[in-house]
Amino acid sequence: MAFAVALAVALAGGLSGVAAEPATPQPATAGTSATANKSATANTPARASTSARASTFATSATAGTTAKAAPASRAAASRYTLAGNRLRAPAAPSAGDARDDPADAAVLPHLVGMAFARYPALRAQQLQQEAAQAGVAGARWQFFPTPVVSMERAAYGSSGSLERGDRQVLTVGLRQPIWTGGRLTTNLDRAQLRVHQSEAELESLRQQVALRVIQHWSDAVAAHEVVQALEQSRAMHERLRALVSRRAADGASPEADVQLARSRLESVNADLEAARARRDTALARLAVLVGQPVPESLLVDEPPPAPVAGEPASALRAAAREMSPDIARARVAAQLAERDIDSAQQAMLPEVYLRAERQYGNFNQRGAPPENRVFIGVSTAFTGGLSNLSAVDGARAQYRAALENVRTQQLTLDEQVTADLTLARATAQRKASLAQARRAAGDVSLSWERQFLAGRKQWQDLMNSAREQAQTDAQLAETIGAEQLTGWRLLVLTRGVNALFQP
Repeated sequence: MAFAVALAVALAGGLSGVAAEPATPQPATAGTSATANKSATANTPARASTSARASTFATSATAGTTAKAAPASRAAASRYTLAGNRLRAPAAPSAGDARDDPADAAVLPHLVGMAFARYPALRAQQLQQEAAQAGVAGARWQFFPTPVVSMERAAYGSSGSLERGDRQVLTVGLRQPIWTGGRLTTNLDRAQLRVHQSEAELESLRQQVALRVIQHWSDAVAAHEVVQALEQSRAMHERLRALVSRRAADGASPEADVQLARSRLESVNADLEAARARRDTALARLAVLVGQPVPESLLVDEPPPAPVAGEPASALRAAAREMSPDIARARVAAQLAERDIDSAQQAMLPEVYLRAERQYGNFNQRGAPPENRVFIGVSTAFTGGLSNLSAVDGARAQYRAALENVRTQQLTLDEQVTADLTLARATAQRKASLAQARRAAGDVSLSWERQFLAGRKQWQDLMNSAREQAQTDAQLAETIGAEQLTGWRLLVLTRGVNALFQP
C-alpha cells in the first residue's frame, strides 16, 4: 500500500494526458480514430518482491515528484487516477477492474506515469491545445456581426465647409456577412482540425516519452542482469584462483596456471566495471525523465506483457496504424491542406454583406440630427495578377505532399512493428535456448573442476569452461533486456500508451 499511496501523491500534482475535447461538435471529416483509446491488457504477473523493493523509491517520490509535477494544468492532473491502488487511465473500459494488491503492478508503468507528470513539453502541448480550442470559439464568432466604430475630425476644408458643418463625425455600426462563398465554414473546419491536430501531437509526445522510458528501462535491466552475471563469474574466478594458488604453493600446479587465473579474473573485473557504467548511465537517463533517482533494487526481471505474441503480423500492423498518433497527425495535416485548397478557391469569390450604421455629426451641416443608414454591399479580396490561381495550385501540391506523408508514416510504423515482432519472437526462442545452455555450461564447469582435481583435465580446460559459462550468462542477460524492450514497445505501438496503465 505504501507504494501506491506514495505514487498517488506524486502523480496527483499533474500527470499529463490528452485534455478533454471541447463541447462543440466536431466535423465529420476531422476523424481522428487513430488517437482513440482502446482497451488492452498488459499481462504483468504479480511479484510480491516488487512492492517491497519499491517502498523506498515510493517514499522519496512523495517529496520529489510532487513538487515538480505541481505546475501541470488541472486538465492534465485529472487525466489519470489511482483506482484500487493501481495507476489507471479513466478512459479505458476496464479501469474499474483494478486489483487491490500494488505488487500486481509492474514498475515500468509507474515510471512512465511519473515521466508524464513532470515532462515540460507535455504541459506546453496542453497549452497549445487550449489555444486551439480558443481558435474554434473565435471561428464561431466570425458568423456574428462585426461592430464598426469610427471617429473622424476635419483638419482642412475648402470654401468654408468647416464653418458650415461639424468638425467631428462619429459613426457606429454593424457589418453582417450574408454570403461568403463558404469562407466562414472553412475557417471553422480548420480551427476544429487544429484541435484534433493538437490532440494528436500531444498523444504523439506521450508515446515518445513512454518509448524513451521503455528504452532506458530495458537498457538498465539488461545491464543490471549483466552485472549480476559478472559478479557471479568474478566470485567463481576468485574461487578458482584461490584453488590454483594453493595447488601452486603445494607444487601441484605450475605458476603459469596462477597467472592465467589472475588474467581471467582481471578480465572479468574490467567487464564488470563496464557493465556497471552502462547500468548507471541508463539509470541516470531514466532519473532525468522521471524526476528522481531510480534505485537499482527496482530493476527486476519481470515478464513484459505479451498480448500480441501469437497474433499475425498483418493484424498487428493494422492495430498499430489505428492507434498511431503520428499517422493521425499526418491525416489531420492532409485534411488541413484540403481546407487550404477550399480557402484559396473561396478567396476568388465575392462577399455579400449587410451593414447598418448611425452617424453623429455632419461635415456639411452643423447641428444635423443623427442619421441611420442600411447598406447591402459586395466586396472582393483579389490579389495581384493571377496570384489567386497560383495559390490554388500551391495548395493542391501541399495536399498531395500531405497524403504522401501519411503513407510514409504508415510504412515507417509497419517497419517498426514488423522488426519488433520478429525480434520478440526470436528473443523468446533465444532465451529458452540460452537458459538450457547456461544449465549445461554450469554442469560442465563443475564436472571439469572435479576432473581437474582428479588429474584428468587441464587447468586451461577448466578456465575455458568458466569463461564459457560467464559468456552464456551475459548473453542471457542481454536477451532479458531485449525481451523487455520489444514486449513493452509492441504494447505501446499496437495498444496505445494507455494500455500501460491497465491491469
